Amino acid sequence: MKNEFIPYKEALALKELGYKEISMRLYVDGELSPQVDEGQFNHDWDIVSAPLFQQAFRWFREEHNLLHTVNIDLSNNLKDKVYIYTIEDQLGSIVDRSEEYNTYEEAELACLKKLIEIVNQMKDE
Repeated sequence: MKNEFIPYKEALALKELGYKEISMRLYVDGELSPQVDEGQFNHDWDIVSAPLFQQAFRWFREEHNLLHTVNIDLSNNLKDKVYIYTIEDQLGSIVDRSEEYNTYEEAELACLKKLIEIVNQMKDE
């Protein structure tokens, strides 16, 4: 189940963007730990919520109106099974479309990183 949680670096970036949703697990000093009351941890420790990928993507959709898809790229007639992501705004305009990735998981993580980058740029404008 560990693969269902976004990596620490991206969890920290979400926290810096204002992500405050409750998650089943936490990162404590960069390591995935069982979810317990944050008050049980030493307050000198770095504690970051560890959202599931679906929680992070929902947050981008609900808070920033950015929708994503990860699909098989059909442009090569399935000669090689590759994956791409697409990010759209609420009007359906394409904000970003990725290069090809060998696995769904690679494309999904790249999409999450790009969403973080896009929201950071929006924040700076």
